[in-house]
Amino acid sequence: MATQEQIAAARRMIEQLRDQHANDVRKLIGLLESGAMKGKAADKLIKDCHAWEAAYKSAFQRALTLVESIPGEPEPTRQPGQWPGEPFLPPPDGIRR
Repeated sequence: MATQEQIAAARRMIEQLRDQHANDVRKLIGLLESGAMKGKAADKLIKDCHAWEAAYKSAFQRALTLVESIPGEPEPTRQPGQWPGEPFLPPPDGIRR
């Protein structure tokens, strides 16, 4: 089961990707609409870009909804002075854990 911290990290990553994608598509649409490309092909590409934008917005929203629906378990609490896990280095010979 995912912890609240992991769920929050996943949500932040999805939001970051959503914003990055939206900015990229909007820049492309702006570039095309400013006349960087002309003709029927440009009109079709602009229409396709608007459709991509709507589809990706919907996909990112579904991903966020799914992440929010994941039940999270609280972070384990530690007692003061307790190590968070196994030590990185094994203890020297002769010392027991």
